[in-house]
Amino acid sequence: MSITRANAETLLVRRIGPLLVAAGMDGATVDGTNNDLNGPVGWAVRYLGHTTADITSITDTDMAKVAAADYDEFLDIATLQALESIIGNLDDVDIAVGPRSEKLSQLAKQAEGLMDRLLKRRPGYGMTTPEIGYITHNIAEHD
Repeated sequence: MSITRANAETLLVRRIGPLLVAAGMDGATVDGTNNDLNGPVGWAVRYLGHTTADITSITDTDMAKVAAADYDEFLDIATLQALESIIGNLDDVDIAVGPRSEKLSQLAKQAEGLMDRLLKRRPGYGMTTPEIGYITHNIAEHD
C-alpha cells in the first residue's frame, strides 16, 4: 500500500500543525484536501523525480509514485517547503513600548530552527549536481 495524500497531511500536521495555524494556514485538515499543504506535498513528489498530473491538485495517484523507501525523505522535503510558506506568512515583528515588549518574531525563528535541523538531516537538499567539462579551441596561428 502506498502513501496517500491524507497520510501525508496527517503526518505533516502532526509535525508542524501549530506553526501552520499561527501563520494563518490550515493546520487541521488531514483528509487529503488541505490546500495549504498541496504545494509542499507536490514539491516533494517532484523533488523525488516524479511528475504530477496537476501542479495545483496533488492526488493519491501522484502520491503512489513515491516509493516506500523514500517516505522519510518525502516527508522531510514537504515539511521544509511548508516551513518556507509558514515563514513567509509570519511577518510579525517584535514590539517594545516602554517597559512592555512582545517578541512576535519568535514563531518565525522557531520555524527557521526546525528548518535548520531538517537541513542537517538532508545535506545537499536544494543543491544541484555540479557538472564539469572543458572546451577545446583549435586555433591556427599565422605568421
